[in-house]
Amino acid sequence: MPTKAKLYISWIAAGGLIVLAAGLCRWQSTGLPRLLAFLFLAMILSTQKICLPGMKGTMSLSFPFILVGIADFGFGETLLLGCTAAFVQTLWHAKTPPRPEQIVFNMGTLVLSSGFADWLGHAILRLLHLNSLVLLLASASLIYLLVNTGLVAGVISLTEEKPLQKEWLHCFYWAFPYFLVGAVAAGLVSALGHSVGWIAGLLVLPLMYLCHLWYQIHIERTVRAQAAVPTSDKFSPVLVQD
Repeated sequence: MPTKAKLYISWIAAGGLIVLAAGLCRWQSTGLPRLLAFLFLAMILSTQKICLPGMKGTMSLSFPFILVGIADFGFGETLLLGCTAAFVQTLWHAKTPPRPEQIVFNMGTLVLSSGFADWLGHAILRLLHLNSLVLLLASASLIYLLVNTGLVAGVISLTEEKPLQKEWLHCFYWAFPYFLVGAVAAGLVSALGHSVGWIAGLLVLPLMYLCHLWYQIHIERTVRAQAAVPTSDKFSPVLVQD
């Protein structure tokens, strides 16, 4: 692995650790039973992965729960959701045992993506003097998508010596529809939670899984219809983080 890639991974891992530590030090609990339930579900749904064409990165169903965390949980709780989801997504049914640098990079990526999306999303609402769930989730989803795909494209560019812009556009192209549906699902979960109760919000889970299944089938059909793009086994980052 090139030295630049090693330094990049180290910086992302260190940045994720600092942000996670800051969030945990300023812990604000919004309810332990709900947190444990969502943490358990995020771990379970992190095992439902989609392999992206042309790369070894994966996406999982944990992303909507991170968005729900941004809308309804404390900052530290949201980071814990993202960190745990990344850990499970990286290890679960991996084709090859992940190396330590892959694990710390993936966890750092999801912590940084969740942290920036949470902080900037709420900062935008404060700046505009608004209290809108739709605006919060829309801005947080976009920020999360940009940061996550950017970090993943960066490590692929450095480890496989590919153009950064091309890799970022490839990641963004395949991730955007999935993230868009995930944002809508997160909005439904949060809205139901506010109006009826957080347990009622979990009724959206079957719909989320059907959307996940549809997108997986769509990708498989696309791969069969087009010539397969050769992939490298040098590194396997996580997109939602997967």
